[in-house]
Amino acid sequence: MARRVIFDGSGSSGSPLRISVAGVDAATAQFNACIFDGNQPPLRLWGTGFQLVNGNTWNERTVGGKNLNEGTPIPVVVTPPGTNPVFMTMWRRDDALNRLYTPSFSNSLNPIIGGGGGGICSNSFLPACFSVGAPGNPDALPPPTFINYCVFKNAN
Repeated sequence: MARRVIFDGSGSSGSPLRISVAGVDAATAQFNACIFDGNQPPLRLWGTGFQLVNGNTWNERTVGGKNLNEGTPIPVVVTPPGTNPVFMTMWRRDDALNRLYTPSFSNSLNPIIGGGGGGICSNSFLPACFSVGAPGNPDALPPPTFINYCVFKNAN
């Protein structure tokens, strides 16, 4: 019988609380099968921020094949080799009528609505925008996109 929740104050299993996914015994669950493991250091907020990133013109995307435009790398927390901090991204965009879209997400297969995101590489957050200008004005840039980021690290 799998025990999904262990609340053991004896200290024999480390932390007094472990919760596993369905069908997995919490006492022997691997890290990726735990919903909560009190033996792991908790994630702590390291930092948040945003960067304004321009998109591409219609010609840059359709003629030049450019799918996204990168912003300036932002230094973030340094982690041990082979690891990355946990992070989240969202985007906001001004529709040129001084209205900001609320934070959202979208994939790069929808360039007209646009969007953005980013990733962490070499201890820097790399913001990216994949909005595209309108075909009626193929050399005009779309409204810039604000790329929001939030970075976490394990507290020791």
